[in-house]
Amino acid sequence: MTQPMDDNTQTLRIFVLLFVNSFLIGAAVAIHKQGLWFPDEDNWLKVGGLFMMAATFVQMIAFMLYKVFFQERMEDQTYIQGLVTQSRRNMKKMNAELQRFQMSLEMEGRKRQFEKAMNKQKEAMENDDEIPPLISIEGMR
Repeated sequence: MTQPMDDNTQTLRIFVLLFVNSFLIGAAVAIHKQGLWFPDEDNWLKVGGLFMMAATFVQMIAFMLYKVFFQERMEDQTYIQGLVTQSRRNMKKMNAELQRFQMSLEMEGRKRQFEKAMNKQKEAMENDDEIPPLISIEGMR
């Protein structure tokens, strides 16, 4: 499960995108100015196409670096967060089951105590000629 991004993360991504785009434009202009990739052209259509080619090349390199260095780390971090969340859920579930088990043990102990008291009363009734009252009015006061 992925959690929705908060506003700060989205704002940061927008600024990074704008920074990368300005870097690509600057790199294409610098390549053209230095004459490294293509010679001086007077036709603006050709210059625009060459700028786009240069920007695409730089963007491909930047995307490759992102894939190699950052995406795996982000996926690992997301995976680890998922594991931590799942382990917390499992711990809560185990705690609930443990509490339920402890309550059942307590109830079983109380049940045995009541059974012992009932058996004791039953034996007392069978042994005595006179039947003692199970619940007396004086015991209720």
